[in-house]
This record gives sequence, C-alpha cells and structure tokens, in this order.
Amino acid sequence: MKKILHSIFILILGLSFVPTKGEAASNSLSVGSIQIDNVKVLSKPKQGSTVITTLNRGEEVPVLSTVSGDSSTTVIHTVVVGDTLWKISNQYGISLSQLQKTNKLTTTQIRIGQKLIIPQNYQVYTVIKGDTLWKISTKYGVTTNDLIKLNNLRTSSILVGQKLNIPDYYIQVQLLDGKKGWTKKSLLQQKTQERIVMGWKYSGSSESYAQQLNHSNLNVVSPRWYTLSNSGNFVSISADTKYLQDAHSKGKQVWPLFGNKFDPDLTDTVLNNAANRQKLVVALKDSLFQTKSDGINVDFENIHPKNKQDYVLFITELKKALQPNGIKVSVDVTRENSDPFWSGSLDRKELGKAADYIVLMGYDEHWGGSPIAGSVASIPWVKEGVELLMSEVPSHKIILGMPFYTREWVTDLSTTKVRSIDLTMNEVEQIISSKGLKKVWDRNTQQNYVEYTANGEKHQIWIEDKQSMELRVNLVKQYNLGGAAAWYIGSETPDVWDVYHFNK
Repeated sequence: MKKILHSIFILILGLSFVPTKGEAASNSLSVGSIQIDNVKVLSKPKQGSTVITTLNRGEEVPVLSTVSGDSSTTVIHTVVVGDTLWKISNQYGISLSQLQKTNKLTTTQIRIGQKLIIPQNYQVYTVIKGDTLWKISTKYGVTTNDLIKLNNLRTSSILVGQKLNIPDYYIQVQLLDGKKGWTKKSLLQQKTQERIVMGWKYSGSSESYAQQLNHSNLNVVSPRWYTLSNSGNFVSISADTKYLQDAHSKGKQVWPLFGNKFDPDLTDTVLNNAANRQKLVVALKDSLFQTKSDGINVDFENIHPKNKQDYVLFITELKKALQPNGIKVSVDVTRENSDPFWSGSLDRKELGKAADYIVLMGYDEHWGGSPIAGSVASIPWVKEGVELLMSEVPSHKIILGMPFYTREWVTDLSTTKVRSIDLTMNEVEQIISSKGLKKVWDRNTQQNYVEYTANGEKHQIWIEDKQSMELRVNLVKQYNLGGAAAWYIGSETPDVWDVYHFNK
C-alpha cells in the first residue's frame, strides 16, 4: 500500500499569535488552503517572533513540521518597557477583554515587571468507551505527556465521560521565496495528498506504453490526445479509451496532454476571443468527462506575449468547468529565460493560482540546435529554476519535469561548428558500451560525462542516468515540491524507477 502525504486545509479562526519554543514532532510534506483572510504567519516558534507575512483567503502552503505550543503549558508574559495591553493581546492573538478577564484587571494600566497569564483556547474532548490517552494523543497529533500535564492527571487512567483539554500545537509552513513561518494547528483541517510521479507518452505505440504502466512508482500518465485546431471546437481529439482503461486497471491516473503545436498565431486566434475559448473549454470538458480522465496537462509553448493574460483566462475558465467533476488541471511552463515567446508570455504566478499544478520543464538548458555544447539540464541550473518558480508558485503545486533523454554534441574540429543528436538513456548506454567509454563525474553540472574524438569530430555527452535522476528527486524532497514528471516514459533505463521513493 502506498503511503500518502498529509495535506492541510488551513481554516483560519484567529488573527496573530506567537508560538513558544518546543520540540519538533514531524517533518513531512503537507499542503494547506487558507480559508479566512488576514492570518499572520510568524518566523519561529518562540516568544518575540516577528511576523513574516499575512496569508490571504485561498492561499495554499505546504506544512513542514510541528512543535508543541502555548496551550500545553501555562504561558506567562513579563511586561517590559513599551508594552501595552493592546500590544500584548495582539502579540498572542487574543482579545483585550480576554487578557483583562484572565488577569482580573479593571483598567488597561500595567507596570514593568508585572506578570500576566496569557489565556489559551482549548479543544475539549469527552472520553468514550475504549479510549486511552495513547489513542486520544494519536487522534489529535499531540503527546501523551502534554495531555497529562495540561489536564493535571496523576496517572494515565481516564474515565468515560471525563473531559480533557487538547493542547494546541504549531505548524511550520512553507511560504513563497523559500521562506518559512509558523501558525497554530487549531487553525488547520487536514486532508491527504499523494505526490505526483507523471510520465509523458510520446511517439511510441499504445502497446509499448501499456508496458510502462507496470512501474509501481508511476501514478500519472499523460498521453498526447488533444491538439489545438483552427476549426470546429478548436481541438483535435484522438483519445484512446483502451489505454485509459488499462491505466486505471493498474491504479494510474490519466491526464491527457493538450498541445498548441508551438503555433503562436493559432494560439492567438483561439485565446484572444472569449467565444472561441468557451467552445474549446466545453469540448475539452465533454471529452475528459466521457473518457473518465482524471486530469489534463496543458502544454502551450511559444505563445505571443500579447496573449499572456488570455492564457491565464483560458486556464481559469477550464479549471472552473472541470472542478465539479474533480478533474485536475496542470500547466507546463519553461524555466524563466529572456525569450518573450517561450518564457515571457507565461504569467507563472497567476497560472499557479488558477491551476492545480504547474509543471516546470526542467530541461533544454542547451536545446537542440544550440550553438554551444552543454548539458540538457545541469543540476545547478534546475535548482535555480525551481527557486525562481517558488517565488511565484507555492512549492507543493510545482511538479519538476525531468529529462529521460540527453544530447550527443558533435563539434567539427576544423570549423568549430556544433550540431546535436537527441538520444534516449538506452541509446547513450549503448554508445558507452560499444566504444568502451568511461564515465567521468562533472562537478559543474553534477552529472556523469563522456567524450571521444573520431573522424575530426569531438563527441560530448552529459549523461542523464539513475544518478542524475536521484539528484533531481532530492530537489523535489528538499523543496517540498508536489512531485516529478518525466519526458518521456519508454526512453529511460529500467533502473531509473528505483529512485522515485515519494509515496512508499
């Protein structure tokens, strides 16, 4: 059975607060959705923490860890120079009247050195038959020691009907730009989410790709079913229901790919017209629903910059149409670069708000036809791309696209002219074996590398293999990303799948 990652829906019940020092209780990826406005997230779990940011309605954030909070012990605040009752109540996220009532204050006057009890709000649990402290602590994600301490229990024995206060803990969340902050666990409602491991289907037969469905770590497949068209409902459909049924029988979700032929003019014709977009959305919705697809992967590339917001509108409208059926929307984006058509036309921040997932195409650092030989996707380049995207898209919504291919770079030593040949992982291994080449570790790209000279030409290959894939998987874990995607399944060596350990 696969282990699913915990996710958090953050239901904001209070305003500001300051967590106290405690011991970390967990360190796993989770996700949240802020439901109420204006909740302050704090920098670290101790008194005197400063506010990093205020989360707004609809935001989603990954959860990183928990610590024991104020309510597991009595919190005493000692008044210092500059303190006022209003300032203290705001610091701890309680009302002024609560603070006055708890400390039996008849005025707002306080003095330096005065000790004030900070009131806590507890969840009250009534013990039922069969309960133990361990069962209750497990249910609420708290320690038995905190339950004993908070409720002044002399033993671990509890009685049916007995009322227990449940201590409130703090949750560390991942914010944009890699920042982190803390919020109270009582403001969270948990759900579950499984990390995505998606494989794109490309150029092979349905029979050959059906074989790929046996990979236990693969949980989403994306066959190329939809292509933008300039007639009818603006989409050409070639759905394969047999493949979908096979995928479902193997426990895989199917997110068909929808491409735009890299055609900026065709894309403009469809996207800049509200009626055209609506026709397209309806056609996609009908097809996805009829085929029982689980999602869609939108891969629009080489978009005219003037259609930047049109594309956001399309994704927003598509998501709205598909949401009632629970169909996920994922959008492919390039790593940020200076090209206005291939990068500048993508509003990554707004696309991240509209879609369920943003797939970062973490490859083509050196593209086919590049005048300079180099890695398809060096690890430092990919890492920087992830960090750039995390400044605009919550990390748990990011799926890192990984190359199951590389390029052989051939340089004419007499003219220095460079050309490249696309190669699958298997083809690279065949070259290495047939020519008796030895892999060398390239520290700059953090990849294995081979080269040889023949017939006046220099051949260079920056290798994509199990080792380079594992480093990318580590980036997914390090940055708490939503998963990984592979371009394309069927081009890899079998050992590659051993590194995808997200959901086990």
